[in-house]
Amino acid sequence: MQLLAVPRSAKMHKLISHIYNLIKPFLPDSETEDKLNGRGAGVRKSLPARGAGADDSSAASSVPQSTVIPNQSNQLGTGPEPTAPSTTGLLGDIFGASAAPASHVPPKQCWLPADKGKDTILHVPAGALCVGALQARAAAEAPLAFTTTGPVQRMDPLNNLQVPFYMDPLNNMQVAIKNNVDVFYFACLIPAHVLFTEDGQLDKRVFLTTWKEIPAANEVQHTLANVGGNADAIAHKMTLNNIFTIAKRNVEGQDMLYQSLKLSNNIWVLLELKLQPGNPEATLSLKSRTVEVAQCIFQAYESILKS
Repeated sequence: MQLLAVPRSAKMHKLISHIYNLIKPFLPDSETEDKLNGRGAGVRKSLPARGAGADDSSAASSVPQSTVIPNQSNQLGTGPEPTAPSTTGLLGDIFGASAAPASHVPPKQCWLPADKGKDTILHVPAGALCVGALQARAAAEAPLAFTTTGPVQRMDPLNNLQVPFYMDPLNNMQVAIKNNVDVFYFACLIPAHVLFTEDGQLDKRVFLTTWKEIPAANEVQHTLANVGGNADAIAHKMTLNNIFTIAKRNVEGQDMLYQSLKLSNNIWVLLELKLQPGNPEATLSLKSRTVEVAQCIFQAYESILKS
């Protein structure tokens, strides 16, 4: 019998790394579990890397490791970074799959009613205003890209300075549509979950350190009603929408999901979802250095969990 050594391809290595990252939050980690449950963490020992000597160990220990998210006090007015997300996900890119598991798609909303738009009707998602010729009272749809060039500025009359202008609520978007009939002005609410990025999963230790470092004044709680499904099903549903579960614990009969997400303008949000089996209500605790985003996040949870 002849044995053949098959070299690991770059795609296969990428796939294995991706699978490991998916199951990593559910692997046992006694130190993290002790911290999350309020117990003292014991001393953990590990073997040095193969072939590493004392010099290698000392050199590695001298490299500073990031244990907390950098301060984000000025991130609220920062525009989203342009991204080109994959339409099929990593596995689809490797194996040619047609599509990744579907994320939450909110019900369509009428942005501009016919009585106010002079028979110009726009639905979500509206077209890129390039749908070709239409017959009278006909309808058409096309994707509309959501981008920004940065924060909107306004003049502060007291200091005579340009300062960022924030909408109320933050996800309120004002729109102007011009066609051969007239110019139409209206406003709509952007579903906040479309702003969650794919790299929003924190390391457990960074999560713990950052949670403790953010002051208690920046913690907000919200009660979620009519929550269905168990903790695992909820964690899976949230992952499909770029809300990542860092750890899952059972504390005094309650399932605790510790989750993180990152907005497209680099604002990090840390969350604790407390579930009681058999109880349709859940408690969501949020911590962020930019706590103004809390209401948008709560709306996103409500919409995703009830979808």
